[in-house]
Amino acid sequence: MNKKLGLLTTAVIFFSGQFVDAQTKGMKKDTIEREQKIDEVVVVGYGTQKKSEVTAALSQVKAEDMAGLVTASFESQLAGRAAGVSVTTNSGMVGQAPAINIRGINSLNSGTYPLIVVDGMPIFTGDTGGYAASNALGDINPADIESVEILKDGAAAAIYGSRAANGVMIITTKKGKKGRFQLEYNTYTGVAQAVKQFSLLQTPEFLTISNEKRTNAGRSPWAFGSEYNTDWQKAVLRSATQTDHNIALQGGLGKGSYFASVGYTKQDGIILSNGMERFTARFNVNQEVNDWLKMGANLGVTRTEYNALNSGVNALSGAMANSLRQLPNTPIYRADGPFGYNIDIVGSNTITGRAENSQYIANNLPNIVYIMNTNKLQSRALRVLGDVYGEVKILPSLTYKLQMSIDRSQNEGLLYWNAFHGDGRGSNGRIQNSNTTLERYNIQNILNFNKSFGDHKIGVTLVNEYQKENQNSFFGGGTDLGDSYFSSNVISGTYGTPLSGGERTEFALISYLARFNYDFGKRYFFQGVVRRDELSSLPKEGRVGYFPGASLGWNVSNEKFFEKAKSVVNELKLRASYGRVGNSNIGNYPYMSLYGPARYGDANGLAYAQMGVSSLRWERSEKTDYGADMSFFKNKLKLTVDYFVNNIDEMIQQVPVDPSLGVPNNQYSSNIGMARNKGWEFSAHYTPVKNDNFEINIGGNLSLINNSIAQLYRGADIFPGNDEWGNVDRFYRVHREGYSMNQLYGVKYWGVNPANGNPVYYRLDGSLVQFNLDSANRGYYVFNPDNPGNLSQTGGAPENQLLGNTIPKFFGAFNLSVRYHNFDLGTLVRFSGGNYIMNVTRRELLGQNFVNNSTEIMGRWQSPDNPGDGWTPRLRAGDDPGVNGPLVSNSRFIEKGDFIKFDNLTLGYSLDRDFLNKINIQKMRLYIQAQNAFIITKYSGSDPEMQVNGLDYNGIPRQRVFSIGLNVTL
Repeated sequence: MNKKLGLLTTAVIFFSGQFVDAQTKGMKKDTIEREQKIDEVVVVGYGTQKKSEVTAALSQVKAEDMAGLVTASFESQLAGRAAGVSVTTNSGMVGQAPAINIRGINSLNSGTYPLIVVDGMPIFTGDTGGYAASNALGDINPADIESVEILKDGAAAAIYGSRAANGVMIITTKKGKKGRFQLEYNTYTGVAQAVKQFSLLQTPEFLTISNEKRTNAGRSPWAFGSEYNTDWQKAVLRSATQTDHNIALQGGLGKGSYFASVGYTKQDGIILSNGMERFTARFNVNQEVNDWLKMGANLGVTRTEYNALNSGVNALSGAMANSLRQLPNTPIYRADGPFGYNIDIVGSNTITGRAENSQYIANNLPNIVYIMNTNKLQSRALRVLGDVYGEVKILPSLTYKLQMSIDRSQNEGLLYWNAFHGDGRGSNGRIQNSNTTLERYNIQNILNFNKSFGDHKIGVTLVNEYQKENQNSFFGGGTDLGDSYFSSNVISGTYGTPLSGGERTEFALISYLARFNYDFGKRYFFQGVVRRDELSSLPKEGRVGYFPGASLGWNVSNEKFFEKAKSVVNELKLRASYGRVGNSNIGNYPYMSLYGPARYGDANGLAYAQMGVSSLRWERSEKTDYGADMSFFKNKLKLTVDYFVNNIDEMIQQVPVDPSLGVPNNQYSSNIGMARNKGWEFSAHYTPVKNDNFEINIGGNLSLINNSIAQLYRGADIFPGNDEWGNVDRFYRVHREGYSMNQLYGVKYWGVNPANGNPVYYRLDGSLVQFNLDSANRGYYVFNPDNPGNLSQTGGAPENQLLGNTIPKFFGAFNLSVRYHNFDLGTLVRFSGGNYIMNVTRRELLGQNFVNNSTEIMGRWQSPDNPGDGWTPRLRAGDDPGVNGPLVSNSRFIEKGDFIKFDNLTLGYSLDRDFLNKINIQKMRLYIQAQNAFIITKYSGSDPEMQVNGLDYNGIPRQRVFSIGLNVTL
């Protein structure tokens, strides 16, 4: 190292995140910045580490990378920010938690969500209760976050042992900086709209198609009347206002510092009845009591209210499932209708009015607008997340820290179903209140030893951790409501049949861990960690597990032989790591034999509900990583490359048993499965120009991931179901050995028989069969393209086969930021591909019942002279399985999920500093922004990310937000 540069580096003092030294005043700005980056600190779990000494695979996302984005929760802002991290929001409903996967999907049946740690406290994730979707991570104000570190490989994640199989996200909230008082005010206001709406038939086309369905089936028409042309989809979607205000103040008092903030967020959803309102307050304080004692506390309090709707994908009152099928030639409102709505009373039922049609809408669908304006689904959460700590300096190189933390969430829910129409009709109205309390306590004893002598630097961390959690919930209410007036709370005497229920679960964890760091001459690095976890969720015989990890690093650029190359290659560090971690997200009592409530005739009692398995263990993952960090051209270009392998062993699988044994659900849990994720990660950042007036930053990342199942019980296929969909997708997907998880599974489509309009399918032997839609000789017949009209030879049904993987094989992002004088421009472009999606929504919008359809149906076969698009068969009323294929995945509706998405476009202007100094303002910036701006894709659905495990089914559309914001610092 240059001797002058070494002297300057020694002279620089790193003080509370700032470099302060008189000798640096003459330094060039870029030299100071390079020195600052060398000493940059990252959080690694139970402590921090200089970034230059890190030997494991981790990513850091800073507050400025996420500033100003209009999202209800911080994890939505992480999409595209880090290699290997997939964040997918598959619903446009506010309050719905995104899916987060770090380096692939790591389990078939257990949880796949990463461990989230806030200021050292592992917090609750998922839904916190109530009747509206209430994302636990939405209780954290994104404006309070300083940085997010993502631990991706085994060596980094092993520090959290049995909870780290899905990766770890460590969130650090903002702390005060010593020095002058500073006040910040940040706000934005935006308007959200649906990114894309479905193209549905209008009344003229609807009349033609509906009556053609009937006449093709030899029956009289059912659609009449063209007075109305109602867009029911538009009636439930809206332009929604979203706003956010945050005030933060920070500073120092003596040897202490503080940070305090208050925030208010209100986001209306793009669909009726959906929205959230959040109030947040945070206070973080740190104090050096004397030379040997430090103390501090972090406290965040949040009050969040969510309002939602029935979003069931195949529910009669499901918002999109209903509105997309409503008849366009019927009105929403009617002057002589009940409460002014178009509703008919038919016997004991109420149905959307049929207007001039001869039939009512299929399945007696209710008027969705009435339901969304009257029914209520609410959640009100009060969340307290905080910790206190004390740190004692025992010796100059030895410290002890005690931290006690709490995460407590209390969620109050309200459900009201109107008695007259929709969900509550069958029960004559329904009212329920619920209360869900989640409590988690965490105590950490941390002993740190750090010592340098000569070229050697040693660090040792010893930790003892206790964690205990309780989850309690109950509900009460009733049906047969006396009056719709009693819709805001359960009130005694206002209902006929009472309802009640509740549950309580507990969980505990005791852990011991040791971490050892060694650095020789800033060239050779070693880190080893071992953790012992004792988990209450497992039987006593297998409750204790050991989780080791180790990593090596070689900073080649600090070797003497590398000096000549430094004019081009400024940094070259090679890394290798190994770690074994577990997945303890398996439920609180998976190993126990359980009993549950049951009825025998008219008597209440208990019944065997779960078979106990005394040998059950947590799922285990062995993670290996090889990486390199490089920088070129005076650190203007930085590259990171990683190759990783994650072997998942002892995955929990449901083992089927003979029904005669009397085992509940004819299955039990066992550690049987094996799977693997492997792939490459690439990250790059380039700053070609940087001076006082002009700066360009270009970044990007690419992840290549391959997932495969290595072992299942007796090699047998597993057909997963989705509880939310009532097993609608039971035969749409399959887990099969040798393939990635969630393969699409069904029949392969050839097209339409041009002679008669029948759908034609492939069989496994390559032959073709057509499904004859005529009632007289209905069934499968051999299809010969050279003689398409021949129906003389019957054929077997098309067999199911694999139709495509649902997990993207590659994804990543590209970002660009440009600053010219006081203007700044930024964009983030995400991309993903290599996966396939079963567009179930598209299939159902071609339904043959008396419902509306998509415009795709206009391409149907009509005659040999008018064969249509060659893809859409002849229509026939009531014959959905025949026209649109068996109730399995159909390659006709399977599409590629590739996309390029312009996620963020931002243009900002910062007022001139000379002017601001006159009014005692440090910074003022105005900006406009477009989020989810536009997408390039061949996928015909609303958005290729609107899918769950490869199935796109009646989801609420994603939202596009245009916003204007202001940042002020005093």
